[in-house]
Amino acid sequence: MATGALIRRRGGATPRSARKGKGHRVPFYLRLFAGDHSRLVFRAAVVVLLFLLIALQIRLWSHESGMAGIWRLNYEIAHQKQENEALRERNEGLEAEVADLKQGAAAVEERARAELGMIRKGETFFQAVEP
Repeated sequence: MATGALIRRRGGATPRSARKGKGHRVPFYLRLFAGDHSRLVFRAAVVVLLFLLIALQIRLWSHESGMAGIWRLNYEIAHQKQENEALRERNEGLEAEVADLKQGAAAVEERARAELGMIRKGETFFQAVEP
């Protein structure tokens, strides 16, 4: 047989020169590069790709726009929701008080007595002082 003869396989024809001994087949990624420097080029490509992968992972997990930023923003959103709920309850109480003051004189009188110390005509004010 000639040295350049082809061997029939399931996946197609493979040159006999691409084989290294009986039953051993050269991996496809080594066959992609021709020449003596092919392994060096392949190793350099793997190192570059690993470096890029590590650099992207570092940026993903530690950069402001990565996962750390997302976790910080989620914390701030939860904190702001709690604060908004407390303010909403306060506003509802103030709205109820304003509506009560607009509706009746009893609320105005109660507030004047409590905050301003006012009394009605004919009432006597007693103040108890503790010793």
